[in-house]
Amino acid sequence: MFAPAVVLLVVIVLAGVNAGLGSLGVVALAVGIIVVPGFTYKKYSLVSEKLGLPATWRTRVVTILTVVGVTACALLNVPAPVSATVVGLVAGNAGLALARRRLNASAHVSVISFAALWGTAVFGPSLGWLLVLSPLMMVSRTALKEHTWGEALAGALIGIVTFGCFVGAINWSWIT
Repeated sequence: MFAPAVVLLVVIVLAGVNAGLGSLGVVALAVGIIVVPGFTYKKYSLVSEKLGLPATWRTRVVTILTVVGVTACALLNVPAPVSATVVGLVAGNAGLALARRRLNASAHVSVISFAALWGTAVFGPSLGWLLVLSPLMMVSRTALKEHTWGEALAGALIGIVTFGCFVGAINWSWIT
């Protein structure tokens, strides 16, 4: 239910709706920012074999696809909060990729932490109740023995930093 890709898809769809992109714009945004990079990540071995890319390039290729999405949003002058949200997602991907070199930081906790903070910032304090989802996800991931508490905390920190990148981008004049 709270799979990272599904949560990110909801965030991107809500950003597109909030920006007034219309149905076609929201679908294009979701496909370009979440579906294509997500499919590439999950099915990279199929894609890499057909294109002759090394298997070790999976994270690099997904990062490139995400950066292309950010660049397209900036060049097309997509209204706020879309561009800033996508900047945050790139930062989150990078943070997870770096953290996972040392420990298995929880993507579930990272994404739900970012989404809860993002929802509260974009739609107002009436969604503050979403903030309870991050500690609940931490308990869930550790109870299921998918992560240690340190890995769950690292995920939460990455989610907070990702949100900080979103806030920085939303306040950066050319991005909004």
